Amino acid sequence: MIGPVRDATVTLLHRALERASRRVSAVASNLANVDTPGYRAVDARFEDALAGAGRLEPLRTHPNHLDPAAERASAAIVEREPRRMRNDGNTVDVDFEMTLLASLQGRYQAAAELVRKRFALLVYAVTDGRTGT
Repeated sequence: MIGPVRDATVTLLHRALERASRRVSAVASNLANVDTPGYRAVDARFEDALAGAGRLEPLRTHPNHLDPAAERASAAIVEREPRRMRNDGNTVDVDFEMTLLASLQGRYQAAAELVRKRFALLVYAVTDGRTGT
């Protein structure tokens, strides 16, 4: 948990930030090993990145709907399917990694801004709309 703040939105955004951070670590590892012979590019599996993204307690209204209670595995770092392989066996595609890194940076910044705005809203509610000045 994040501390004394018990807010479902903040918890959800915290998990999103953690997952983005884990994925950025995998991309950074790939870029750091771009010249390592035999290195295989890694990533966090997409379905695992969504696991437990907010416990909003969905209602199952039809038997064909997915079971909301089904547990999924936590995000795992796995070897990525090679897009291309160099002669030395390295599968890191720098262009792909940099594009992915830029995308993840945008998502992380958006989630961080939402956390900031959520806390501002909580402060506003606690102070009854007064700014204190």
